[in-house]
Order: sequence, then structure tokens, then C-alpha cells
Amino acid sequence: MAMSMIGTKTFGEKPKPFQIEEGGEYYYVGSEAFAKGGLSPGHYNIKYSEKLDKNRELRRVKMRQPDVKRRRLILKQERATKKGAYEASEGSSYQSEVGLAENQDIEAIPEAVPKPTFNAVSKLKNMSPTYIVFDLETTGLIRQGIMPHITQIAAVEMHSGNQFTCYVLPKVPIEASAEKVTGIVFDGTDLFVNGQKVDALTISDAIGKLLEWLGQFNTVVLVAHNGRVFDFRVISHAVMLLGKHDEFIDKIDGLVDSLSMIRSCHKNLKSYKQECLALHFCGETYDAHDALEDVKMLSKILKCAVTNVDFVKASYDTHNHLLQENFNSAKSQNLSSLHVLVGAGIVKIGMAENIAGSGLNLHSLRVIHARAGEDGLRNTFCSKNSIGKPRVTSDNKVLDAVIPKMSQFLSA
Repeated sequence: MAMSMIGTKTFGEKPKPFQIEEGGEYYYVGSEAFAKGGLSPGHYNIKYSEKLDKNRELRRVKMRQPDVKRRRLILKQERATKKGAYEASEGSSYQSEVGLAENQDIEAIPEAVPKPTFNAVSKLKNMSPTYIVFDLETTGLIRQGIMPHITQIAAVEMHSGNQFTCYVLPKVPIEASAEKVTGIVFDGTDLFVNGQKVDALTISDAIGKLLEWLGQFNTVVLVAHNGRVFDFRVISHAVMLLGKHDEFIDKIDGLVDSLSMIRSCHKNLKSYKQECLALHFCGETYDAHDALEDVKMLSKILKCAVTNVDFVKASYDTHNHLLQENFNSAKSQNLSSLHVLVGAGIVKIGMAENIAGSGLNLHSLRVIHARAGEDGLRNTFCSKNSIGKPRVTSDNKVLDAVIPKMSQFLSA
């Protein structure tokens, strides 16, 4: 009896089962074929084959389910949008055979700058965070996006009362209004508090010591009054300039602005200034605008005013302020070029700010439109940034209202 095992297949075809040739006839290699050919596939081979068949059938059933089909369509659309956005953003450099033709369009559109989300840190729900109340004194306020320098850092762990404080040598003069409020004066060499000379560190040493102190705690959440508007922005900017932002994010799992948290929990208070909250919740007055006294009193206020659930709901990721500064920087650079679109009624100022903050200006929009028209604009606006959010918007209603008018304007 002549026998031969046949298992070849042509590229692109589904693999065929092995066969046995006997007398010009072919038999599939199943249990009967193996028995007829005097072969034994083995008990475990049969069991494994049955397992593969069962899994294959389960996959087929799953692939026919409506939600799975819908997900495949969504992913297909996302791939098409991403490809369209790349083609509109990168020009000829994204196409095949780039460089073989003359006058290639290789101008690249800037990468999407993500906008911060400030969403709650959900992982904190199942953890026991260490809440560190935090405060800064500075050379002044944030003016036109320019950050003041830090003159004092203070922090206190709410449960144990463990404290951190240090004074910091600024590299710019302290504004007169800040001197009056804090009592901190800098003569260009030394730092004085209420007329008394104090030991002060460079900003690099001060941040280093703060991070070292924070390292003793697990699951750290920093809490500051009006922190989202001021303290967290200033400290995030400082650690970024020092190249320590990765360490800062690694040591701190979340941030909480106590002003917005207390405001949401207690809606009918006459004032949310920390001095007023101290009087309302604790019946105390204190030496305000000394960073250490501020954090000690805020810790007392929070113990009276809010719960752990409130902290978790008010929390947000540490990296948001780095995203915020990058977004604001891009917006300040690009927004003026988009005023013509606002003036023409094509976009509202809010959308113009989102377009500018994402890294696009009027010239970028013209390049994208020249390459791929309305589809290019739509795909670019919908494309995902580095945190998985649309570059500008994926709202079809908004896009349908804006893109045709923008295309007509850019074609003129």
C-alpha cells in the first residue's frame, strides 16, 4: 500500500488538513484515516485537536456578535482617521516612494499638544492615600503666563503632623505687595523674614529635599488651597525647569485643590478664603501667609470640612499641570493667527483656543486643507493625541457646522 502525507498549501489559502493517499483516493487524517493507515495520532494529539476546534468555533460565534462587529467598524474608522490625519499632517513624507519625485511637500504639521483633563484619580478609591497639605510663598503672582519664583515651601502630613519647611533664594526681586503680605525680603544675597535673616536654599536643593521628604510616604496626594490655579502650577513649572518632573510624578499620585473641593461640599458659605474657613470650621484665627502656618491650619480645616470620599472625587493626575503649561504655551503662540476665523464667524473663541492649544495655527490649517481638503481637516481634528483624546474634537455636530465653512474660507 502506497501512502504519502500531503500537507502543502498555496499562499493566501486556508491550510488544508493532512491527507493520506491510498490507491488514488484521499482520506482526511482523522481517527478513521489514522486507523486505516495503521497510524496512531495519540490520545493527547486528538484531545489537543478537539480543543483547537472548540476554540476556533467559539471565536467564530464571538465574531458574529453585534457588539464585536460594531467594535471592528469603530477600529476600522479610527485607523482610517489616523491614516488620513498622518497624510494631511506629514504631506509627501508619509506617502510611498517619497524622494523619487521633485518638489516634494514635506512640511510637517506640529505634533498634537494634549489638553489636560483634570479627571479624578480612580485608583485612589481602593487605596489608603497619604494626604500632604502643601503651600508656597512666592515673589508675586502669575502674570501673563510668567511664573513667580518660590521663596518658601511648607508641607504637613495630615495624619501624623510630620512637617517640612524651607526658605528659598529667588532669582528675581520680590514684588512690594508680596513683601508686605509675607514679610519675606530678599536683598540680592540674603533672605529676611520680618527683619530676621533666615537660612535659605537654592531652588534645586529645596525641591530635592522636598522630594526626599515625600519619599517616606506611600500613595502621596498633595492638597493646596487654590492649588490648581496657583501652587501646583508654580511647583510643576519649577520641577520641569530643573528636569525633575518625572521624579515629581513618581512621588506624587494625585493633586487636590481644597478651595474647589470645599466649595463643592459647602455651597452657601460667604467666603472661601482660608482665614474665613478657619474661623467658620475651627473657630480660630492664625498667622496667615506664612506657608507653615497656612498648611497647619488648612490641615485642621480639612479634618472638619471634608471626607476621604470628597478627596478622591476632587483629585486629579499630577501630570495635568505639565500638560496645561504646554497647552497654554501653544495657545499663546497660535491663537492670534486664528482671530480671523473667529471674526468671520467660522469658529467660536473656545474652539479657536482648542485648535491653537493643540499646536495648530492658520498656516497649519492652510497646509492641511491644501493636501487633503475637508477630509484632511476633519481627520486632523479627530485624530488622537498622546493621551488618547481627540486633537480638537470628535463631535460630528460641531465638525459638520465648522469644517465646510472653514474649507470655503481656506479655499478663497
